[in-house]
Amino acid sequence: MNNNGILEHVPGPCVARAQEALPAATTVEDRDYPVEIDADHIGRVRIFFHKQKAKRGKFSHWFWLAVRAERV
Repeated sequence: MNNNGILEHVPGPCVARAQEALPAATTVEDRDYPVEIDADHIGRVRIFFHKQKAKRGKFSHWFWLAVRAERV
């Protein structure tokens, strides 16, 4: 089981706002990408995103998945 830090305490709109700062998932290398934001009542946090691939039949789509968060 992976330790996701304080990710469960970060509100969804804050995660979505951090995700907007990332490049397109289809164009980047396969590694974690950190983004720092102010997360309302929690304060400043660093959220780590990893790209994921969803596949349905012959079509696929790359998207960002928040995997971990920590206080800065």
